[in-house]
Amino acid sequence: MRKNVLALSVAAMIGGLGFAGSAAAMTNLDTTNATATSLVPSENGIGHVLLVPYYSTQSGNTTLLNIVNTSTVGKVAKVRFRGAANSDDVFDFQVFMSPGDVYAVNVSQNADGKSYATVGDNTCTLPRTSVINSTPFVTSRLDSAATAAQKANGTREGYVEILTMADIIPSSALYTAIKHNASGQVNCDAAAMVALEQSANDPVDEAAAATLGLTNPTTGLMANWILINVPEASSWSGSAYALEARNPQGAATGRVVFWPQRSTAVNGDIADFTADPLLVGGQVTPAMYDLPDLSTPYTLFSADPSEQAFDLSRNLATNRVINEFLTADAIQANTDWVISQPTRRYWVALDYTTGNPVYNGALENVFYTSANTDVSGRQVCVTGIGYKYFNTEEFTKEFSEGAVISPGTPDEEPLFCGEVSVVSLNNGEGSTTSSVLGANVAVQNFELTGAADAGWMYLTTPSAAGGFGLPILGQAFYKAVAPAAGGTNGNFGVSFDHRFQRSRFAVPLN
Repeated sequence: MRKNVLALSVAAMIGGLGFAGSAAAMTNLDTTNATATSLVPSENGIGHVLLVPYYSTQSGNTTLLNIVNTSTVGKVAKVRFRGAANSDDVFDFQVFMSPGDVYAVNVSQNADGKSYATVGDNTCTLPRTSVINSTPFVTSRLDSAATAAQKANGTREGYVEILTMADIIPSSALYTAIKHNASGQVNCDAAAMVALEQSANDPVDEAAAATLGLTNPTTGLMANWILINVPEASSWSGSAYALEARNPQGAATGRVVFWPQRSTAVNGDIADFTADPLLVGGQVTPAMYDLPDLSTPYTLFSADPSEQAFDLSRNLATNRVINEFLTADAIQANTDWVISQPTRRYWVALDYTTGNPVYNGALENVFYTSANTDVSGRQVCVTGIGYKYFNTEEFTKEFSEGAVISPGTPDEEPLFCGEVSVVSLNNGEGSTTSSVLGANVAVQNFELTGAADAGWMYLTTPSAAGGFGLPILGQAFYKAVAPAAGGTNGNFGVSFDHRFQRSRFAVPLN
């Protein structure tokens, strides 16, 4: 399938975390030593790019994130938290990991209602750890029409991207600076780190990157997350979804995609490096810390951001999302499904100034189009969702927009609103907060009738063209209370990964 050349950039305004400087002239991404031809799902959870489908600091939740470098080389990675409503960047930074390193970050809610990161880790970062720990998540790119409280709420749910920008050359001064010594210490004030911190431009090519101690990224990162609710004595966990750059021989090297962690305005054609319609269209002013994003060309196959956005979306696309549910009153059980769409931003995003969706016209109508999206409550919503559920005794019911016998009670049309939609099952009509996760940024209630308090369900996703479905990640989250045993009740939190049904009609890329 052929795709038009798209042009856009990523939204991520970390105003408090940037550094002033002059405009940077951007250059083409060098492919001299890159060997990867595709960026594909990794079967073992280790890769170049990691996606955490959901983080939350709502209703007593705290999110713990561990990033692990399983390789024998150092790596510099971009860590970016995006909001659930419109995939706006709310917090990002760079982390410099030595071989075998583990980087841990705790995300909680502060007194102002915003998410904030707490890091007690020696690993070098840009900006420095002291800045990360003292700066709450940033709201400057959230809906300008929202109140301060609504903007704070917009930082409390979303998803996380972790992108390996480059490997660190073992013989370089940068490697010496970020390598933990026998006492577990690193020298983040070394000249090589200061040079990166003060750099006003991205490297013009791989040779220039090498002078900074950077080379083509290899595989090796994995991540795990834990969602803990201390007041309710519940927790859930999972592993990050991994994507690996490969060629026909196996894991391979990607392009160096390092940009300084600065608020310097981009002076160049941002469309060469991102497929974000708001950045490319000028609705959001791009800065260097917006790069790289998931659409930044990483392999030899992806010559432009539209190709990579399409390729990633195709690899994540599913026609059915399948999982179980448990909402039995006897054990106070509840179920939430997280529907995370980490590539939707590159197809459609909401322009807060006009309140209208902005589509990426350079991409073909394959996933998100004006035919299967609408705007509701200042969020872009996916329409045309179907579902069918089964209880444990084979009772089944299916949502359908076809002809029905009247009169009757109309089914509410299912929607996936926001970038991370939380579907709460049997939570009561009109509820605006989900039953398990306390989510309220983008919530949809499904009321399952017919003694359906336990069973399984599948959601069907609309296909605009090609039979791909929609690119989705996520899990089902359960909470229950066990009957008293020895005078003590027990709270339980369980999570299961969604199962996906891929289309056999999907068109190969060639």
